Amino acid sequence: MPANGTSKTYGVDSSSLVDWLEATVPAGCAVQADIVERVLSGVACADDDPIDNEAWVSTDGRFRLGSLSGAWGKPEAVYIGHAARAAARVRRLAEIAGSLAQLSEELTAVQAKAERLVLDREQADEEWRLAPPDEALRGTHMAATAAAVTARLASEKLADADTRCRGVEQALKASRELRAADAMDLRLPEMPDALPAVEAALDHYRDAQARLEQAAHEFRLALPDAQRQRTRELEARSDVKQREEDLAATRIEMEDASARLDVLRETVGAKVEELQQQLTEAREAVRTGEAVLKLAGDTLRKAGEARAIAGQQAETANVVLQERGEARAQTISKLQQFAGTGLLSAGLPHIELPDLGSPWTIDPALTLARRAEQELSHLKDDEETWARVQRQTAEELTELQRALGALGHQAQADPSDWGFRVDIVYQNRRERPDRLAKRLAEEIAQRGELLSAKERTVLENHLQAEIAAEIQRLLQAAERQVDAINAELHKRPTSTGVRYRLVWQPLSEEEGAPVGLDVARKRLLNTSSDLWSAEDRRVVGEMLQQRISAERERADSSGGKDSGGTLLDQLARALDYRHWHRFRVERWQEGHWRKLSGPASSGERALGLTVPLFAAVASFYSQGSYALAPRLMLLDEAFAGIDDTARAHCMGLIREFDLDFVITSEREWACYAELPGVAICQLQRREGIDAVFVSRWTWDGREKKAEADPDRRFAPA
Repeated sequence: MPANGTSKTYGVDSSSLVDWLEATVPAGCAVQADIVERVLSGVACADDDPIDNEAWVSTDGRFRLGSLSGAWGKPEAVYIGHAARAAARVRRLAEIAGSLAQLSEELTAVQAKAERLVLDREQADEEWRLAPPDEALRGTHMAATAAAVTARLASEKLADADTRCRGVEQALKASRELRAADAMDLRLPEMPDALPAVEAALDHYRDAQARLEQAAHEFRLALPDAQRQRTRELEARSDVKQREEDLAATRIEMEDASARLDVLRETVGAKVEELQQQLTEAREAVRTGEAVLKLAGDTLRKAGEARAIAGQQAETANVVLQERGEARAQTISKLQQFAGTGLLSAGLPHIELPDLGSPWTIDPALTLARRAEQELSHLKDDEETWARVQRQTAEELTELQRALGALGHQAQADPSDWGFRVDIVYQNRRERPDRLAKRLAEEIAQRGELLSAKERTVLENHLQAEIAAEIQRLLQAAERQVDAINAELHKRPTSTGVRYRLVWQPLSEEEGAPVGLDVARKRLLNTSSDLWSAEDRRVVGEMLQQRISAERERADSSGGKDSGGTLLDQLARALDYRHWHRFRVERWQEGHWRKLSGPASSGERALGLTVPLFAAVASFYSQGSYALAPRLMLLDEAFAGIDDTARAHCMGLIREFDLDFVITSEREWACYAELPGVAICQLQRREGIDAVFVSRWTWDGREKKAEADPDRRFAPA
């Protein structure tokens, strides 16, 4: 663009700005036109940057001046030449005139709106003054809202009842179809009226089967005795037969001996005495055999008598066994009928009953009877106890009927041969008290789950508005406070160059922290509550719900000794974020932050515990709005266990942190060169004197001086 503002076309092969710009020098200017042209000729102007030129500019706005390069452009020439400046001035004046006109129009419109607003306000005030009271309208609205809620609840109950009715009808239809199919499969009548005859026949069959089983069982028990008796009889018969055979053999031998005796008497006379002796022995053997035979006969007779007696006893035992079996079966049937009334379950709810749908056998009935006897062994069964129980039952029944009648329920008592049974009418159905208690317990548990869900919903809704935002604000404020303390610590290292920092870290779950604290803490610290997603709200809500539940369980388990205070106190303890964290002091050592409990001298550890406290106090006072206010710190028995060198350094840190202090100590006077001034009061007393002597001193950084008591009434002597 030429300096006079007119357009001019140049070729792309121009080598300097003198070919693109025309210098116009005003009259009286000290700089000549040729000087300006020489300066322009020193700036290269081409599409590509020539390396040998110090300055270069292209037609598309790129430029280079030495090592500095860049690009820039403007839609039109500004402030180059008189014509361009005049055009820019005219254009700016036109823009200002347009803006003034627009502002005038807007001001007129705003004034008109203000006048209209004044009129509307006056009209609104007049309408409000003349309007009737809104109490009736508000009451009507509340009644309509309540009626709408009642109608909605009634419609929901009706829909629920219709759904249950349809489900019951479908179940009834399915039950009838199943009954018909089962009756066809079992070859039984489908109608219930025909079932009593089948049931009676079945009961008769079961009774016959039970008697048959009982007879078989008794026969099986008596069979071993009969077999033993038969074995003994066979053994006795075998012994008799053996004795008869021995007797026959003895008689044959006796006859042979007699024959031989006769022969010998005839043939050998000399051996008569010997033969007589043998004959005597033979006779003795015969007598012995006869005695044995007689004994065997007696044994056989006694065995027969014992067999007859055993048979009679077995027959008597069978009769007794059958009678006792029938009595036991009747007792088991009565016990089953008694258990069917529900009185046994009500009295002993923890005892499991056999199946009431089928007849009980001996083992389950005997087990039940023994357990019941064991459970009731501590109860008395005399007449006095029976009368007291009857009287107490009547009183408790009266009290139960009175209490249930006040709530709109009924308790019906039915005496029977088995006892005194009470049923409670609940929802138009008679329920046993134990079953009703179990049903009510299940209903309470369901409602408890419903209340827990509603409580969780209320907590989540309230969490969005207040709790999470407040905890987030407190956590962030605590983080800022810790950062401020660490900034104070970083600015003031110890004389040996040791630095400390304060770490505020969450506890672990083993140390009592809430479940999910790490994840919830990241969301609380790093994300605004307005930007939380559904997952963020779920995580934070579960963590806070767990804390509230744990605090409630702790209050409930205290048993009244520590009830946990009011609900507000419980919530305050549950949501106290300070109980979720702990402070640690770390020391910078060997290029790393290490725990203060690591290897270190006692002085370093004492400094590690003292310096962060000074920094915390200084950070607290730095937040105040009064820069010249006292920065007071109270120390009681401070620096115990620290040597004088470390104490002097601590006093220097007090000055470094610009703190004022009041200290009580048994031996510490704070007379250290690190402190520019200290006021000291030394208290002394003696046993038996009810007075305390106060001596006053001052320390100016170099020496300690005694001071007079300003409250002394008399001058010292």
